[in-house]
This record gives sequence, C-alpha cells and structure tokens, in this order.
Amino acid sequence: MTIKRIFYIFIFLLTFAAAEVFSSSNPNNQKLISVNYPPDKTVMEFDLLGVSLSITEGSVDLIRAVLNDEAAIKIVPDSEIECFSVRLSVGTNRLHITAFKKGKQVGEVAIDVFRRSDLVSAYRSPPPGFKKDFFHERGGFQCAPCHVMEAVEADKKPVNIVSFRDETIEKDGSDTAPVSSTCYSCHKKMTSYLYVHGPTSVWSCLSCHDPGANPKYATKKPDDKVCFNCHTEQKKTWSSKKYIHGPVNIGNCAICHSPHASDNPFNLVKSSWKLCVSCHAGKGTGLHIFGGALFEDGHPTRGRPDPVRIGKEISCASCHNPHASDFPRLWAFEAQNPLELCRRCHTKYFK
Repeated sequence: MTIKRIFYIFIFLLTFAAAEVFSSSNPNNQKLISVNYPPDKTVMEFDLLGVSLSITEGSVDLIRAVLNDEAAIKIVPDSEIECFSVRLSVGTNRLHITAFKKGKQVGEVAIDVFRRSDLVSAYRSPPPGFKKDFFHERGGFQCAPCHVMEAVEADKKPVNIVSFRDETIEKDGSDTAPVSSTCYSCHKKMTSYLYVHGPTSVWSCLSCHDPGANPKYATKKPDDKVCFNCHTEQKKTWSSKKYIHGPVNIGNCAICHSPHASDNPFNLVKSSWKLCVSCHAGKGTGLHIFGGALFEDGHPTRGRPDPVRIGKEISCASCHNPHASDFPRLWAFEAQNPLELCRRCHTKYFK
C-alpha cells in the first residue's frame, strides 16, 4: 500500500469520525442555529452592531459569540429568536457564533462585517463583495411577533436643547422616554456609553431619522442639514468665521462626532488627540512647533497638563479651535500670530 493511499484512508476515517460526532448530537443533521441579521459581508457605519439569531427549539442550551478572536457574549437561550449587540472595530470584523447542548458543540456560524470610517483612507471603502444592508427596508418579519416595527409619534419628542430632557420625566421621577419609544427595545444598547447625545438619551429618534426617506429612516446629507436644526448657535458662530475646519466646511459632523453616543467627551469617535492625528498624522510625531529646529523634541501635543484648561491634558485643541476661527491655522484664544498664542501658557517669557 502506497503512502498516498494510506494518507487518503486516514483523511476519510478522520472525516467519518467527525461526522459521527456531529450526528450523535444532531442526528437529523439540522441547521440548529442561523443568523437572521446582519447578512454576511455587511457594511456598517457605526460601531454598535445588533445581531439576531434563529435557534431550533430545545436544541441549544448555550451560545457563545466571539468577535475578532475575543469573547464577546454568552447566552442561555430561552426562545427561538435571540438578539444581542457587539461593538465593532474599524475595518473587517469576524463574528463567530457557536452553539452547545449539554457541553457538546452542536452548531456554528460565522459572518464578516465591515465597519467603514472616513477618518482612515484604508477603511473608507469596503472590500469587494461587501455592501450595506438596510434592515428596516426588509420588514424584519422575524422580529415583528415581539417588536413594533414602525416608529410612532412618541419617537419624536419636543426638541428643545434646554428643556426636552425634563419634558420626558414623570412627576414620580420615572423616565417615560424608553417606555414610549418603539426603537428602544432593539436599540437600547445605544445608551450604554459614557456620553449620550441628547435626542438619543430621550429616544427622540425621529428628530434625525426620516421614516419617509429612501432608504427608510435615513438621515439627510450632509450631516449639518440635521445637526444645525438644533445646534443653531454653533451654525451662526462658525459660519461667520474667516477660517473653517474642513469637516465643518463640508458639513461632515459625523466624521468626528458620533450622532448617538460615545465613551469620549463631546461624543467624539476617538479621544481628542487620536482623532486629530488620524488626519494630521505628521503632527503626532513629537516634532510639532519648532521640532528639529530650535528644540530637539518639539512641543508636546499630549501627555502634559494643560496650563490654561485646568484639569485637562494638553491636546491639539489646547491651541487650535477644532471648528472655526478668525485666525490662521484655527488658532485659539483669538491669537493673531504664534507669539500671542505662546503667551497664553508661557507667561514668564513674555513679561
């Protein structure tokens, strides 16, 4: 018997043994677990991904989800439809879901999801074969038995930047916003972040999302067509300035700010310094301001206390206005030249 034939026999026996193990726990070779949403190779704009699974009744007692090789969630299923949320990284994410029955694996499924980002050129366009999927366009028939699939008037609450939070609180202190929202039951994880945008916090989803849009619930573009409906003061101030930061100038607010929620102040998609150097990479080298010329190490752009903004760390926003200014390079403090800017912190050198 040749080595080649022995090899083939070995592979056959190994395959047969694996099939026996699988069939012993799944005798009818059923597909015990499947993904309702999202489809494989879906493109997402934001980091929070809702996942819906279908499970054959009584066939599974534990589900494990692993995202990008890191444990994401464990579920003890109690219905034929199970839902959970995970936070995506920028780029391609691999979600691997495994089903168990009495400690034995009885099924598995894996999907790839691409999170797009305008901040990094490599992630602005998805890989071949990936495309956006608009859930509400498909009706969500699996979800309809338990969830209301159409937004109602309660999902558009009074938009008053000063008072609309108070208008959703009952006299006994209970928050009526989640109860009245049809969006809450599926999207409630949006409020699990440290900083939550006002309309999101009170589930006034229709303040920004249009049920009559195509695709359904899309928002107007550019972003400032929606954002400036509430942020009127900012619109008035920034539009009057001589120099306007690029994203503000083209109305792309969501390139820097999450419209829903974030773990960073001002709903920034990254911490201030990391956000700035995503585009201005050369400024994050440590050679900013006289670097390599008068001073070997240059001026620090992080890692030091801010002398003016007490309690904060120095960052790009210590010297530059991130939105608009009347002065070159978006200088802060209305500084008309570099020396005036330096004087704000280095007072002892300008006495």
